[in-house]
Formats: sequence, C-alpha cells, structure tokens
Amino acid sequence: MLLEDVKGLLRGNWEVTVGLPSEGPLASALREQGAKVMVCNTLVLRKSIFTLRGALGLAKDTLQGLRQMHGLLKSTKPSTILVNTTIIPLWVAYARLSGHKVALHVHESESHAPKPMRLGLSLPGTFAHRIITNSRFTNAAYFQHVPWAQKYSQVIYNGIAGPADPAPARRKIDGPLRLLYVGRLSERKGLLVLLDAVKILQLQGVDVSLSLVGAVFEGNEAFEQALTKRVDALPRPELVEFLGFQSDVWPHYDTADIAIVPAQLEESFGNTAVEAILAQRPVVASRIGGLQEAVEPYSSAVLVEPGNPQQLAAAIEKILIEWEKFRRSAKQSAVAAREVHDPELFGQRIDSALKSLLASK
Repeated sequence: MLLEDVKGLLRGNWEVTVGLPSEGPLASALREQGAKVMVCNTLVLRKSIFTLRGALGLAKDTLQGLRQMHGLLKSTKPSTILVNTTIIPLWVAYARLSGHKVALHVHESESHAPKPMRLGLSLPGTFAHRIITNSRFTNAAYFQHVPWAQKYSQVIYNGIAGPADPAPARRKIDGPLRLLYVGRLSERKGLLVLLDAVKILQLQGVDVSLSLVGAVFEGNEAFEQALTKRVDALPRPELVEFLGFQSDVWPHYDTADIAIVPAQLEESFGNTAVEAILAQRPVVASRIGGLQEAVEPYSSAVLVEPGNPQQLAAAIEKILIEWEKFRRSAKQSAVAAREVHDPELFGQRIDSALKSLLASK
C-alpha cells in the first residue's frame, strides 16, 4: 500500500521522498514512479522486543533511528510527513515533536495480540495530526486503547488494481470444481481448515481440486510439512497442488472457479478477497474482522465462521449447486468493486487528506 500512497501523492504534484530501511524491489518500484528514495534505519516494533535480547537492543535501535531520522528531515525539509505503518513509532513522535505536520496510515489490526503490544502500537500514533485507517474494523481496533485520538481519524479503503481483462468464470463446471487459495501459507490463514473442507467434499463424492498460491515464512517450514501430510490424507491428494509464491496471480484466478479466504484470525482488511472479486470469481471468506467488511457488500461472496470446515464445505457446495447465479453475480460484483477500490480514486483521497492537513492550523 505504500506504493499506492506514493502514486497518489505524485499524481497530486507532491515531491515525494521515501525513507526505507534498506534497498530492494520496493525502492526500485518507487523510483520508477518518480519518488526519491533514501535509506533510513529506525526502530521497528517486533515481538522480539519483549524478549531479553530484544529489550537490550531497543536503546541502540532507538538512538540510531533518531539520528538517521534527524538527518533525513534536515536534508529534505518536508512540509508534511506520512508514516505508512504503526510498527515504526519513532517516526510519528519525532516528526510531531520536531514541528512537522504528520499523518499515520494504519494497515494493521492486532486486536488478538497481548495488551502491551497493542498499547505499544497505538500510543505513538496519538502524536499524529491525522490517522488514516484502511477499514472501519481497523479504526475501531486501533482506537480501543487510545479513544481520545479517534477524532483525528479517517477511513480510506485500500486501492486495489484488478486484472486489466479478467476472464469470465466458465459457464459450466466440467471436471473438478477448481478452488484457489492465494496468500501466505500459515496456520492463522486457515489452510488446515480448508484442507479439512476439501476432505469433506471429496468424501461426499464432490469432484474438487485445490491450488495453493503462496509460500511459508522463512523458519516456518514445519507448517508446510504439516500441510503436505494433511494433503496426503485426502481421498484424492493428487488434486491438490502447491504452486509457491507467484508475482502474477491473475492467470491463476483465470483458471479457478472459486476463491477461498479461510482466515482464522482477524485481519485489518481483505485485499486478497477483493482481488478475487475483481477477477470475477465467487469468494468464500471467513466472517471475521476487516475481511468480512471487505466482501460483505458483494453478492458473489459467502461468509462462514472461521475454523469451521463443515460450514466451509457447505458454502463451496452451495456455490456449485447455484453456479449460474454466482457466476452472474461475480461479474456484477467486479464492476462494483472496481469503483470502490479504484487505485486512482484511492490516491486522490490520500492526496486530499494530506493537503487538508497541510492547510489546517
């Protein structure tokens, strides 16, 4: 979302300098759009700071971050600062205390996290003059512990670019019903529940396949092994394929029938689910947090309780039985979603929010 923020500001004739912790693909993409990029390390709030080793490194990271932030602000002399995540708290506080106008764009929702962590993520944001959140759910979760700051908040739904020319869903289901999951392979994403639902359907004689697009975090290879074992226990394991990380997901939506987003824990929004809607595919998603908010307006989406493979299997079968109805509604939903999540409109809203902040006293 940082890239979409920057695109919107550049279209609004801002001169944009982006401070990143390191060089990488994002830095190249930002420069291609016309932004300046400077490397600036800073303190990042991670779970590791609650360990002894993490706590010992906190002071060092804080001092180093303040020094580099001061140098960047001194060299660029910005009129306004947009902080794009809650996990770099020094930026919000230092920007405000050094006399700058500052906005915070919140994409995270950690309502399931321990209270000290939630406080650590929320309190620094109270230094911001404007707080932009990506959903009503994120807004409510973020201000749970700092309610006095909510008067400075504004909800702007994510801008999401869909496929340029989505392939319509096939008219008739010949052969296996093709399910698609796109996202990180982790337990919190509900993949074990999804495989249980596939097992239920296969045992009932439903011809169903599943493609998994995504990879595990480094160090979480044990979960990938657990997934493989769960697949091997299916009646027809050969109908499940692991495709790994794919930079271009649209060809996989083109060949899929139904997208599944079975998250177990609350998410701030549902970008992946909206992408599926933009690709003109029916979606089955968990009724949870910002994910529910993202797809609830669309008739091509079916919501189920998280962690319930029976409900998930029943929702998939419902779409199969009423295929023509869902195929038509998927096309209509894509049109509506393009209007809500148009990246240019999103950029205009970010541009307007910062310009109104700059104009305020």
